[in-house]
Parts: sequence; C-alpha cells; structure tokens
Amino acid sequence: MRIALRALAVLLVLVAVAVLWVWYRSSRDFARPPLAGTLQHVTVEAGGLSRTLAYYVPASVSPRPALVFALHGSGGSGEGMRRYSHYQFDVLADREGFVVVYPDGWKGHWNDCRRSADYAANTENVDDPAFFRTMIDYLVEHLHADGGRVFAFGVSNGGHMAYRLALEMPRSFAALAAVAANLPVAGNLDCAASGQPVSIAVVNGTEDPINPYNGGLVNIMGNTSRGYVRSTAETAAYWRGLAGADGPPVTTYLPEGDGDPRTRIRLERWRGRAGVEVRVYTLEGSGHVLPARASSLVNRLLGGSARDIDAAPELWAFFSTAARARDGAHADAP
Repeated sequence: MRIALRALAVLLVLVAVAVLWVWYRSSRDFARPPLAGTLQHVTVEAGGLSRTLAYYVPASVSPRPALVFALHGSGGSGEGMRRYSHYQFDVLADREGFVVVYPDGWKGHWNDCRRSADYAANTENVDDPAFFRTMIDYLVEHLHADGGRVFAFGVSNGGHMAYRLALEMPRSFAALAAVAANLPVAGNLDCAASGQPVSIAVVNGTEDPINPYNGGLVNIMGNTSRGYVRSTAETAAYWRGLAGADGPPVTTYLPEGDGDPRTRIRLERWRGRAGVEVRVYTLEGSGHVLPARASSLVNRLLGGSARDIDAAPELWAFFSTAARARDGAHADAP
C-alpha cells in the first residue's frame, strides 16, 4: 500500500511538473503590450530544409536597422520566445529602430554544440549555421539591414545556439549573449571552434535547477542526454582567453529594483583586444530565467527570478557598446 501511494505521489509530481513545463514553453501568462510595428513571417531554404522565422519591424525602423536575433529554448518557437520575453524586445525596438528576429528551431530545438543531446536538430545534424547565414542575407537584402550590426541572444537551448554562433561564426555578429547556458565540457563539445574572439555576455542564475551555475550535468525533468557543462566562471574564462582579457574584472552590483533582498545581480566586465568585451551577469538567488521585472509563477518554480532588470534594455546597451568599441578599434588600427 505504501509503495502504491509513493508511486501515485511521484506520478502526480511528474504530471504537475509537465503541466508547468508546457506553461513555461507557451508563456501565455503575460498580456501583449501595445506595439506600433508589424510582425512578418518568412520561409527560407537553408541547409537543404525549409526553415521558418518571424521578424518584428518597428513603425519607425532605422534606414539601416540593426538585427537582434532572439533564440528560444528547448521545445519552443519564435512566437513562444516573443511571449516568454514579455514582448520587451519589440517594445524596445519601437524606441530604438532595430529589427527583432524570431527564428524557429528545427522541430523545437537548435543544433547546438552538445554532442550527446537527443533531440532531432542534433541527431539529424541540422545545419543551423547555414540557416543563420541565409536569414542575415535575406534581411540585409529585403530590409537593408546593417550587416555590421547583427546581434544574437538565446535562452537555455537558444543560449547554447548563441555559443555555437560565437564559436563558428564570430565575424557575422557584433556581439552575442547566452542566458541560462554554460559551454559544454570538452568531451561533449562537437562544434568547430574558430578560435576568434567575439564580444559576449553570459547571464546565469546561481539557483538554476537545469543549467548548473557551477557546472555539472544538465537535467530537464530526468532527461540528462544534454550531458555536462562547464561552470559559469570556466565559460567566461574561455571567451576571455580568446580576447586576451586577463586580470580581474570590473565588478559592480546593479541597482536594487525588485525589493527582494534575496536576489541581486552582479556584473563582471573584462575588456580584451580589438574592443572585445566579455561580461558575466550573475543572477544571485535566481534560476533558469530571462531577467524581467514582470514576474511569473513559473519563473519562481525554475529557481526564482531576480527582477531587478529587464533583459532587453540591458542586452541592447551591451550590444551597442560592443559594436561601438569594435568600430573604434577598427578605426584606430593601422
């Protein structure tokens, strides 16, 4: 009898977790704010496959707009990423004039650098770099986008895809950011690293139950096929090594914004060669989340949420700073 009750309790917990995970993926618990621009949907051919994306064009789009790619997590979609990010990148695009791109992973996932992952994008070895090259070319041609101001960030599986772009296509991006993701350990890394530096921000929570802040096995509801990842410090050290960013960081704590003393955000910055910058945002007391002032029950269940900042203006400020530093370094080069 006791065994049966325990089995029932475990089953109920698993069902509850599954329901919450679906809710997390759909992220329908936040109302869409007023937006002045339009969302366009496109299908392109890349890597022998038909791939889909949406992109948000603000009403006052810049003549040569920057591109910001927003990459969803496991089992997600471009539209789901808009909801999950609380549309904050669209709202900011309305002010700043850049274009936000929401591509769809292959069957809900990105073929990132984790050799052991069991989802189709990895097992079918989908050519996601070709997809990104095609998207950039398409948007430069059709929107007259600025090919020198292309940025990307992603959450979880999307963060791992941002690492692949940084490893294999660093010259295609002015800066990137990975949220709730650490680089795979060497034995689980199957990307062809270019060895070239790129400006990058790592945004991780100390209480993340999926992507361990201090490294270890990635575990999503019992699925451990994604294997082991490095710690946040080791991940940053890799990028700092490429940029020649030695020495201690410039460390600051961002202003308290959520009234919760249990959470705060520590920012560490290193500046390397050719204007390359590496940042680490440590979300103390926070979990597997994209920082946002708007809270949700799901975020709290995924390790808590440091609601001191919105990711959109923080990452856009980093992207803009990195692009200016790179352009300045190029201008000063002999």
